Amino acid sequence: MKLSIKQVSSFLGAVTLGLVLRNVFGSFRAQEVLHPSIARSSYEAARGQQQGARRPGGKVTLSGLLNRGKFRKQLPESIGLRAPTHCSVPAAGRIGWRQVEQKDLEIIRSMPSAAITNCEMRGEAMVFRLDLRKATKAGGHAYEIPFPHYIVADEDGSWRETRSTLQLFTVGENGWFHPVGPAHSRRDDISSKGNGAYSHWRHALTSGPNGTSQIRFSTPRNVKLGDLHGMVAVVFPMAPPMGWIEFPGGKKVTHEEIFRELFLQTFATVGEARPHLIEEAAETRAGTRYLWRIGGNGEFSLPLKDGELYEKRMPYQIAEWYSEFEKQGGILFPPPESYKYYQNKVGLARLFQETKVKTPKTWVFSSFAEAFPEVIKGSIDFPVVIKDPYGFSSLGLLQAADADEFLKNVQRYFADALAGVEAIVQSKVIALREARVTYIDGRPFHAYWRIRESLTSASAASNLGGYQDFNFPLNDIAPYVEEFARITGIPVGGVDFIWQEAEPDVKSTPFTLEVSPTSDINPPAPASWSKTYAEFKHTPGYHTEYLAVRRQWTDLMALAVIDRYRQERKHLFVDIDNVVSLSMDRVRRLKGKKEAYSAVEVMKDQAVPGAAEALKKLSSRFFIRFLTARGSYEDPFNVTQTWLGLNGFNGLFDDLIVVGSPESKVAHMSSETLLVDDFTLGHETKVLPEVVCLLLVLLLLLLLLLLLFFFIFFVVVVIVVVVAVVVLIVALVTVPVLLLLLLLLLLSRCF
Repeated sequence: MKLSIKQVSSFLGAVTLGLVLRNVFGSFRAQEVLHPSIARSSYEAARGQQQGARRPGGKVTLSGLLNRGKFRKQLPESIGLRAPTHCSVPAAGRIGWRQVEQKDLEIIRSMPSAAITNCEMRGEAMVFRLDLRKATKAGGHAYEIPFPHYIVADEDGSWRETRSTLQLFTVGENGWFHPVGPAHSRRDDISSKGNGAYSHWRHALTSGPNGTSQIRFSTPRNVKLGDLHGMVAVVFPMAPPMGWIEFPGGKKVTHEEIFRELFLQTFATVGEARPHLIEEAAETRAGTRYLWRIGGNGEFSLPLKDGELYEKRMPYQIAEWYSEFEKQGGILFPPPESYKYYQNKVGLARLFQETKVKTPKTWVFSSFAEAFPEVIKGSIDFPVVIKDPYGFSSLGLLQAADADEFLKNVQRYFADALAGVEAIVQSKVIALREARVTYIDGRPFHAYWRIRESLTSASAASNLGGYQDFNFPLNDIAPYVEEFARITGIPVGGVDFIWQEAEPDVKSTPFTLEVSPTSDINPPAPASWSKTYAEFKHTPGYHTEYLAVRRQWTDLMALAVIDRYRQERKHLFVDIDNVVSLSMDRVRRLKGKKEAYSAVEVMKDQAVPGAAEALKKLSSRFFIRFLTARGSYEDPFNVTQTWLGLNGFNGLFDDLIVVGSPESKVAHMSSETLLVDDFTLGHETKVLPEVVCLLLVLLLLLLLLLLLFFFIFFVVVVIVVVVAVVVLIVALVTVPVLLLLLLLLLLSRCF
């Protein structure tokens, strides 16, 4: 069903009108939407709690309420009331899939988890308990604590400034969560003002693999950190269903299974506890986002027709095989179409020509006989590099400084090449260094200079004696990489750039040598390393760093999928009190006293009739994010989340945000978001008794009658005055005329 903003407004108008009439006159009761047994058990639990021997200050713990026998027995199983589960337990691959070596698996599963003591799932929410001992002073009232980088965080300078869904709560001795805020605060405001302000932020992706994620926060009323009993961070993943596609055939080259295990770790940490693991297109679930990674060299292998070459056919077979999952409704990242250019320099040459990417002058020759006339005509600009179009890691590279050397090496190349394999000839850009930039969704996150052994070297690859310099200005190259990914349609890859200058300005447009949708990522060598990078690869710590940088890649791939997903629909923020919950009854009945905000009373609230059905319709067009100012409630997050489950809202919302005050709601809004709220003045804190309301209504009616009386009186007076004035004017005009006529008559008779 298609819903426009106008239809949303109509729905909200109807709900608001009903609530306004209800709040003024109290003349109708909402239809009970809870199961009768649930309503009774809620009442019985509340009544039993009131009669209990110990209820200091009228406070009730939610866990105590929910664990009461009668109440718990009546709970519908759909709300999933059970012990919280750990939120980062990875799924296992299918039996029969190639397994990662145990030593690698131990490294993959031993990744650090920042300053958290544990993480558990509460419904759809991930609850992280923070280790405040690891918090450090950050100036003024601010503290900082490291947080896992795989959780979506704010980034400065774009729409990502408010993308984090993290909420921060202090934890009382009774275990209740109390919201602090506002969220998304400026970091300098947190330092200078504090009082609970916080921000969950990360270094921009272009800061490189060493970028970190932090929570900068302050304490309520700027009390000492040691005075707090504890703090938790609550995160709703707002992630789509995700999965992994395994290619089950091919050779074992310890590639696909490594990335599968890395993604299984990542899925768990971003809130996808049960990723959909498949190996056939028929298993695809429409709408699920599938990640995948495959390599050549026999790892991907399908039968070939007579006369087909594996090296030439393989990129297209990959694209075709994975596109079958898209035909079944799966959403794959990266898109299979981009793999047509994997180890396919012929296809890349055509792509770069069509998209006008700046490249060295390039020729594609199918045979020595085809290359020879070009040399005779003098159309080839020397020096050149001769490449195998289906090779990788600079294997098979030859070069030529002049025509004689070119003819000799081209003849040698075709003598060794398989029949039907072309030669790529490219003008050589004379430079000592070239750049390898790895990017995800058009955003570079890893780069280094590859420095040739000498100007005569054909390549800067480490297997040809090149070495690496990881001091690369990612921020400067970022705009061009974004544009490159857009125009080529290759959103994920490793691209080789080169500049002619000895000290290049990377803000200038480079020559593009090639790009691969799947490329190796080299971890940085220690700053003190003075040997070649090839030698560094054989050091004891290299393999651990190798896996660590790939784990960062898989984390960022998943975050890119989440970023894309969150931009597919607008975000609709919906209040709870008086919008989906008939909470005014409670506040009116208890006259706004403290007891009105207790857990046991809140659990009695009924849902607004039709609210769940309306949200279900809206959820196809909007992300539904509950945003409620319940800072004065007992354990507001846990109570509200449980109430939503009991009243049929599970699965109908993407986020539940609890803030301390109505003003703190603004921090979550942007120009692109919509808000549904009840703006009845004082409805959250002040309530008038019904007798007073009735008297006010009678007084208003009396005033209206008095105004009506005075209006009628005024109209009558005005009419009388107008008539009198008209009579006077008529008299003043007619009397002189009559007298004049009488005078004329007398004169005519007498004279």
